[in-house]
Amino acid sequence: MKNKFGSFFKEPYHIINLCFAGIIILIFIYSGIFSAEKNNHPIKSACATIEGHPCKSEGLSRSFSEIVRFQFESAKTYNKYGIKVFLFFLIQFFLRIISSVILQFKALKQRQHIFIDSLLSVGFYIYCFWNLIV
Repeated sequence: MKNKFGSFFKEPYHIINLCFAGIIILIFIYSGIFSAEKNNHPIKSACATIEGHPCKSEGLSRSFSEIVRFQFESAKTYNKYGIKVFLFFLIQFFLRIISSVILQFKALKQRQHIFIDSLLSVGFYIYCFWNLIV
């Protein structure tokens, strides 16, 4: 068992998945610690200052803070794309775990697995972020 566990952390794909999952967890923790109601997010949007007008991503942190508190209607008022973007991160978190498990048990060839995972992730990214990137 120790050998399988050790080999898990030698595989770059698993390390990358673990890093992505860790970053996503940190995003969720950040959203849970800081409140939209108190507006105490330490990272402020510089977009309006730089561009001179509100940007599409403005209010995303506050929207995420409301989503982790299950205040979905309030989340929409802070950023109308917030729920879709949050779902991207939530689904990616679980996809990173599932993807590593599938690869560990060699359900698919590694090359096929990475191709399918990448294709799904890029497609889902475009779907969720489309309104923010166009």
